[in-house]
Amino acid sequence: MKWFSLNLFFLTLAGNWTVAPLGPVLVTGESVKKPLPATTPGGIAVFDYNNDGRLDLFFPNGGALPAGPKAPNTLLRNDGNFQFSDVTVEAGLTGRHYDLGAAAADYNKDGHPDLLTLGLRGLALYRNQGNGKFTDATATSKLDNQGRWSVAAAWFDMENDNDLDLFVVNYVQWNPATEQVCLVAGKPDFCHPRHYAPEPNALFRNNGDGTFTDVSIPSGIAAHKGKGMSVAAADFDADGLTDLYVTNDRTFAFYFRNLGQGKFEECAFDRGIAVPQDGNPVSGMGVSAEDYDNDGRPDLVYTALRDETFPLYRNLGKEFEETTGKSRLAPLSRAMAGWGIAFADLDNDGWKDILAARSDALSATGGNGAKAKEPPGWFRNQGNGTFALGDGWAKLEPAMFRGLVVADLNADGCLDVVLSVLQSTPRLLRSPCQGAGNWLSIDVRELGARVRIGNQTRWVSSATGYASSYLGPLHFGLGAAKQVEVEVTWPDGRSKRIATETNRAIQLKP
Repeated sequence: MKWFSLNLFFLTLAGNWTVAPLGPVLVTGESVKKPLPATTPGGIAVFDYNNDGRLDLFFPNGGALPAGPKAPNTLLRNDGNFQFSDVTVEAGLTGRHYDLGAAAADYNKDGHPDLLTLGLRGLALYRNQGNGKFTDATATSKLDNQGRWSVAAAWFDMENDNDLDLFVVNYVQWNPATEQVCLVAGKPDFCHPRHYAPEPNALFRNNGDGTFTDVSIPSGIAAHKGKGMSVAAADFDADGLTDLYVTNDRTFAFYFRNLGQGKFEECAFDRGIAVPQDGNPVSGMGVSAEDYDNDGRPDLVYTALRDETFPLYRNLGKEFEETTGKSRLAPLSRAMAGWGIAFADLDNDGWKDILAARSDALSATGGNGAKAKEPPGWFRNQGNGTFALGDGWAKLEPAMFRGLVVADLNADGCLDVVLSVLQSTPRLLRSPCQGAGNWLSIDVRELGARVRIGNQTRWVSSATGYASSYLGPLHFGLGAAKQVEVEVTWPDGRSKRIATETNRAIQLKP
């Protein structure tokens, strides 16, 4: 089987960041009729599919609307030193749906990461055979999303029974036969989400034998209909169970607190994270859950559209405090529209920054198309609860950015950034890694595990940003530290502590 090698040519930006196109064009199916699905693709999955120690890249793709043909998905094998080979056909991952998102995890515990794709008319589960090839296991796994429009997903162990369960984020009901014509500034454009009926999300329990059972109704998940865009999975209340936070498009967000024994309660209003302080639901897009203030609790940030800001919530333990204003993120992001988002320490100073893939939800060829494209955003954590714009990214050419995943793709100790772009090729932002602090890469490989280094805490989760997934080592920026103590706590309660020098990658097992 032949594959294609990609030789990347990087262009230098201000701040010595460099950018290169990655190859596959993201086909949306946008036409003069402006079908709604065309504004929503762009997920990314970053994971080591062949266990060679290098993180590979997967890009789901759309196609013509309303009914195809499909544009093939793309799997790029990382060959080292920013060289990639297109191995999609060989791997069996070209796909069969109009795909928007992806989620990677080893759902059957055989040591090989598997892949789920989320799409307009269905989802697909691909089992990794361990020989560079994947098998479509959707039917045999009994995963059935009932034809609903799914955008994102989170693999997690809801009952701590050592099996990965699956939460699927569903958006709205869309019928091309009844699609309306909506005008913006006198020209056809994508319709507002208020024109579409909401859908419930879905929860599937892993039976431990390669099959799943739909437990959306008995778990309490199906009782809440929304217009879901993405999900963050973390133990927000430190009770030992993984909870779920779902962003909704122009409706209140959901916080599904895990009660144990397969039951969840929706309590976003009680925790102060259903809606920003002004009480108006925003266009919730991508979401990230990390500890930005280094107090040991996972916080939340998500993207929204222009004039809505990017809401930021500090976790106080039993509830959240919105800090969008006092963190300075409100004035910095008010004029921006965003999709993918991530907490990530780009300068290795020990404080997690915020990165955002930006662009409007409206069409680049519509009535407001002149301002639809935007450069990505870097909000640098000042270490005092506030953020400031980072250097260099504003010089990147504006585009219709969607997905965003952060990863150290060349193992130099600095984080690179992968972005998807509507109707164009993805972009790879390569870190200059100049003047950055020390670092440590911790490969734990078990979703739900907690890793602490000093006052920094991170949790292993594969769901990230908008419709995207990262399954790889946890990156810690450590400033001037030359030796640190690492503590890992696995979901079953086992823990391990080691002392290690910095500027290295290590793998820890129970």
